Amino acid sequence: MNKVDLHTHSTASDGSEVPGKLPFLAKDTGLSAIALTDHDTVDGLDPFLAACKKAGVEGVGGIEISSRWHFPCEVHLLGYFVETKNVEFCRRLEFLQQAREDRNALMIRKLQSIGIDVTLEEWQKAAGGEIVGRPHLAHLLIQKGVCRDMREVFGKYIGTDGIAFVPKEKLTTVEAVRFLREFSVAPVLAHPGLLRLDTEALRDFLNELKDNGLVGMECIHSDHDEKTTRKLLELAFRLELVPTGGSDFHGTPKPHVRLGVPEVPFSYLSGLTEAFSSHNKETF
Repeated sequence: MNKVDLHTHSTASDGSEVPGKLPFLAKDTGLSAIALTDHDTVDGLDPFLAACKKAGVEGVGGIEISSRWHFPCEVHLLGYFVETKNVEFCRRLEFLQQAREDRNALMIRKLQSIGIDVTLEEWQKAAGGEIVGRPHLAHLLIQKGVCRDMREVFGKYIGTDGIAFVPKEKLTTVEAVRFLREFSVAPVLAHPGLLRLDTEALRDFLNELKDNGLVGMECIHSDHDEKTTRKLLELAFRLELVPTGGSDFHGTPKPHVRLGVPEVPFSYLSGLTEAFSSHNKETF
């Protein structure tokens, strides 16, 4: 057991598995370590880490934050080694959570304006009291017969190009890196292959983020093909960034993504831990 998965989601954000079940799924899959990286929240980390001890799997507390840059798409940052007892860190997350709530209300209004019978209360109920995300709305619209499947919901209505999509207020990517670094959380650029940047543009972007405290880059990801992975690993080596990897497992919202696939060696977690441990809070 020398494989890890450093990018997973639970019901605390937009996944389908409760935090306490993920470690046992990881053990069954043959993983020796797993990180929980829910969107904009650390609410699932305490039960997740407790379950990791019971399952005999190394657990890493994490988070995923959406940010904005001068690209058409969002830029996501993964943060590792989160301290859940840090009250100020959790308080600062409330800004991101409020931005999500404001965006959700506007999306509901857009859907209602085109004649779709759906309410914010129904969406919140579908989320089961956790972070209210677009996958919950997608399932609700499918249940209501508005769309046939997730692809149609996101493509037509709530995806980036959908008619009811509303971007939420975000930190810039540099602000997000600095925010994580301020609380001694290791910032890692998530799935950079999805940014669709050429090598030179991505290198320049990474250098700017590194100057502000970026530690690593997610080179292995379920949406990266082999060519992209090789290119990212070479770039991480040249820029002295720690390579990381994960499946981006969500469960039923992303049925094509399996926990622990693609395979990520344990050495990636060791490298991230070493990079984290070698910096104190003032220089990290």
